[in-house]
Amino acid sequence: MNEQTRQRVAQAQADLMRALVANGPIPAGFDDSRVRIAARSLVNKRRNALARIWPRLPTILGDKYIELFNAYAMANPMPECAIPKADGRAFLRWLESQKPLSDAARIEAFAFDARFSVTSRGIGRRRGFLLSWMRRNEAPGSVIVLRIPWLGEWWWGAG
Repeated sequence: MNEQTRQRVAQAQADLMRALVANGPIPAGFDDSRVRIAARSLVNKRRNALARIWPRLPTILGDKYIELFNAYAMANPMPECAIPKADGRAFLRWLESQKPLSDAARIEAFAFDARFSVTSRGIGRRRGFLLSWMRRNEAPGSVIVLRIPWLGEWWWGAG
């Protein structure tokens, strides 16, 4: 295969990937309905993976979970690091940009941020001492987390 052919194939593959995961236009020569079915299947797989990693999110969002995640997935391709845990955090950020989150959803995001940091290379576990708090919106009070290395992590007000 010569270089020009290799570049054409690479471009066609990139265009197909954009159509599948980023709601891009369907490249010429591909069946529209089959590409859309495959894209919808990938969104469903992504949503189910997120529900396994963040099991409280579908409960917190209730019947709106599927609709909200589908809207998020159409606007946001999988994060660079392609990890459902990071995708869940990005989903919560997106939700928060749409409307204020419930305290339960905010606590999920707060717990993630207390334990992990997301980089383009993946997710890293936060280490060291931590004392952080979050004010509740729906009920009076705050949520506080304290982590002391080798001793553990304690939460107040999250229940």
